[in-house]
Amino acid sequence: MKEILFELKIFRDYILLGIVILMGIFTKIYNATQKGKKATLSFILAEAIVSFFVAISVYVITSEVMHLSKFLTFVLCAWGGSLSTLIQSEVEQLISSFFNGLKILIKTKIK
Repeated sequence: MKEILFELKIFRDYILLGIVILMGIFTKIYNATQKGKKATLSFILAEAIVSFFVAISVYVITSEVMHLSKFLTFVLCAWGGSLSTLIQSEVEQLISSFFNGLKILIKTKIK
């Protein structure tokens, strides 16, 4: 029974981490749209991908290496995910070019 409760606690922590990461992503997208950025699919996917990987990296460093408390770890993950603007524009361009290439490929296959 203790093993099952331990497993549920681990899953609960990961679910909470996912919720915190999603809140950071939505906050970042909301702030960008308030500043005039158009919320396209490639922009949203780029934000999600970059924020997710930055937040997971922060989680690994703060939780597994530094052994900080869960609350502080989650706060740092949300901040790290929401402040990850360094490579976001490059990822957005990559996703946008992928979708454009896919659109051209579909158009050529249809004709």
